[in-house]
Amino acid sequence: CFLLCLEVFVLMEAVVSTQSTGNNEDTCDSCNRPPVGDYFVYKNKALCRNCHSFHSVYGEKYPPSYLQAFSKVRDCSEIHFHEGTSAKIKLKDPKMETKQRYREAYFAQY
Repeated sequence: CFLLCLEVFVLMEAVVSTQSTGNNEDTCDSCNRPPVGDYFVYKNKALCRNCHSFHSVYGEKYPPSYLQAFSKVRDCSEIHFHEGTSAKIKLKDPKMETKQRYREAYFAQY
């Protein structure tokens, strides 16, 4: 009797994509303030986390079906600094970035 063990490798997708721009000019379409940390983007519209969660619960301004099209985005300001150019000055170790992405993908399953 042979026991066959198969190793299954699961590719984990990035939960939050990083938007790398020289200067982030996104403003929330609901509260007209610049989003802090992670926020949601669909086409040319942006919503901060607070407004996205508020509208997904109450659905006054945007219907829930429309909010599902939004994807989570993170500004690159925590990872690197641009100084107004397209060049990048690293603020965070690349190993730490990778570790954070793995953690986020793992915990997104639950």
